[in-house]
Amino acid sequence: MNRPGSRNRKNKKKITGALAGAGIVALFLALMISFGKTAPENPMDRNRADASRMYLLSSTLDMDMDQLANIGNANINAGDSANQAEQEEQQQEEEQQEQNQDTPQQEQQQNQDTQNPDQNISDPNIQNAVAADIPGSLMNLIQKNQSGGSGNGSSDQPGDDQGNGSGDGTNGGNSGIPSDGGQQTTLNPSQSAALFTTSLKDGDEVTDPEYPFTVDLTEKGKQLTLVSMTVNLNGSGRICRSRDSLTLKEGANSVYVTVRFRDSKYNQIDASTKIYTIYYYPENEVELVVRNARTGEYINDQDALTVMQDSFWIEVRARKASGGVINDVAARVRLNNKVQKADSDGIYRMGLTLGNNQLKVTAGEGGNTQKTLSCTVNYKIDNFMISFESSIRTEKISNNPGIGDKVFKGITKLKYASTSGDFSFRVRNSTVTGVEKIDKIQMTNRYGTLDITDLAGADGYIQITLDASRSTDIKVYCTDSDGEPQWYTWSVTYERVLDPAENQRKAPVIRADVTNETVNKNPFIIPIKVFDYNGNELKANQNFTLYLNGAYQDYHSRETDGTYEYNLVLTEGPNTVVIKAVDNEGYTAEKTLTVTYNPVAEEARVRVIVSGEVLGLGTMIDETITAKSDQTVAQIVENRLAAHGYSTIHDGVADADSYFLRHVMKTGITDGWSISAEERSLLEMLGYDIAEGPKNPNSLGERDFTAGSGWMVTLNHYYIAQTMGTRPIRDGDEIHLIYTLSVGKDIGVDTSSSIYD
Repeated sequence: MNRPGSRNRKNKKKITGALAGAGIVALFLALMISFGKTAPENPMDRNRADASRMYLLSSTLDMDMDQLANIGNANINAGDSANQAEQEEQQQEEEQQEQNQDTPQQEQQQNQDTQNPDQNISDPNIQNAVAADIPGSLMNLIQKNQSGGSGNGSSDQPGDDQGNGSGDGTNGGNSGIPSDGGQQTTLNPSQSAALFTTSLKDGDEVTDPEYPFTVDLTEKGKQLTLVSMTVNLNGSGRICRSRDSLTLKEGANSVYVTVRFRDSKYNQIDASTKIYTIYYYPENEVELVVRNARTGEYINDQDALTVMQDSFWIEVRARKASGGVINDVAARVRLNNKVQKADSDGIYRMGLTLGNNQLKVTAGEGGNTQKTLSCTVNYKIDNFMISFESSIRTEKISNNPGIGDKVFKGITKLKYASTSGDFSFRVRNSTVTGVEKIDKIQMTNRYGTLDITDLAGADGYIQITLDASRSTDIKVYCTDSDGEPQWYTWSVTYERVLDPAENQRKAPVIRADVTNETVNKNPFIIPIKVFDYNGNELKANQNFTLYLNGAYQDYHSRETDGTYEYNLVLTEGPNTVVIKAVDNEGYTAEKTLTVTYNPVAEEARVRVIVSGEVLGLGTMIDETITAKSDQTVAQIVENRLAAHGYSTIHDGVADADSYFLRHVMKTGITDGWSISAEERSLLEMLGYDIAEGPKNPNSLGERDFTAGSGWMVTLNHYYIAQTMGTRPIRDGDEIHLIYTLSVGKDIGVDTSSSIYD
């Protein structure tokens, strides 16, 4: 029924529209004559159009009514553009009256809006304040959603919280065209809550089919111009008011609300709630709801379902209203005439037989109040598969053993022997139900994990480079015919096919500070450092391994220069040590040593040198001694310093890895010190500040004179860092204790390579 006065308004609109139309035609003809053209030049040619303007082109006039209908608002029932505009205008008038009754101040604001149709808020300061007041900035929120996202909306339901969908003007998409020329934006339910709220309750249970609800704009929503409100009930939409009601069907009902706004620049904003489920239970009638527990889809009476899994899971909800109170009623489930029981979580997990299975669910005590749902579940063998194709293996993966070489959620290990690490492969999937797809392909190597899905060429092949230092894992994620996620992994180990001469030139360098010798200390420590032909450090257990008498050994510690120390427990007599290395390009090297353990300590001739050349102190000790070979470098240094009247400050004990020498002390040890001009120039270049004098004239150690000063120890011209307490002496060793002002740079010690020149 039309409201009083609505007919007069419609007649006035028609007369006004006719006059306006005649005026536009006359003006258009006059312009055509004055310019001497039958059609205006297309301003879009040569990119000369002003993006802020709207142009009427001759092609626009040629659009037929079918094209125009496709642009219409999907939330409005089918009809011409005048009917749509009239519906929206009528709703705005109704909303205006309701707001006028509630808040007189809104009436004044609406009058201002009518007088200033080109702006939503007349005061720019208010506009700025509103934008600033919106959490995360509403304008930023809107802009983020203009380009769409990964939402899954459709033309008959709102998009999800992931982004815009692909629909036709509701929140399921963003193809609706703003009537006044601005951009169209679709918000997801979480964002929409900033603009309006509803009284709808998810999971609500009622005994009255008439379900009242409200739609209320938030303070932020009131800053925009309201265009329309629609409610969608069970897939059917209509215009609604802020105070409205729905007529529910028996059982579960799906409901959502969409509100359309417009801002001051005529940008259109569609905001929607999530989909609510509301249950209506008629008095004294049983309502039975059965849902697929895997997919969440509702199952209806007489449905014919097809599944690719050997089990079927359902949830059953049976309720009855009596005297306005809704209670559960007992339900019975039979599959192929066998009673089924629910698990502790309420889900019925039923095994299927191949072919058709008859499912029957009954609720109630019998008679007219009993409800029954029957359906057929057709179990088919899953024919979904993916194929892995490469030069070394073609393999099919499927949960159907009749067509697959392997089943999903497994791994295939492959070896790829080639002169090059370049490797190509492709993955393809079969199509059975149409939902099958390859979701993602990941590659994992020593650098980490990388998504390589988009690297596929026109033929589907993906080109990667394999790493010889470790296997490369190719993991494929996919969706099968039942919509379930699946995965499979191919682990490819690359073995370089080597030319012997080339490998000899590019083989890794294995530096082990040990020879074929006899030792008296057990455990025996071997320091190992390995680097490739480019000088890059190689890693223990990844690039090289050490074996003692055929048994794999793990390293004990790693020094900052990349040297790994192995504590080897020797057996009496000869012990075979084998070190095998392979660099990241597949070049190999191997070194074999024989270390003979004799528990009876023998004598060793060792040269010991202590010097402070960088301070002009010269050589303090230079002697060759004979000592028992079961002593460590630290023990020899401590003994010889004491023999010449020196004492030390150190950490730990001299026969353990805790030993660290900090200071050497003796009365007047720094007497006569001097730093040469050349040394000063080097220190200045390295950025060291020099203290003009020792902290203590009777002590020389770390952080005296500069921040980089201290004692460094080399063994046979190799810097041994903090391992003095674990290095046993051997016949012919040369131990050099040297003072430095710049962490070895001024005395020829390279801490990165441990070489002392």
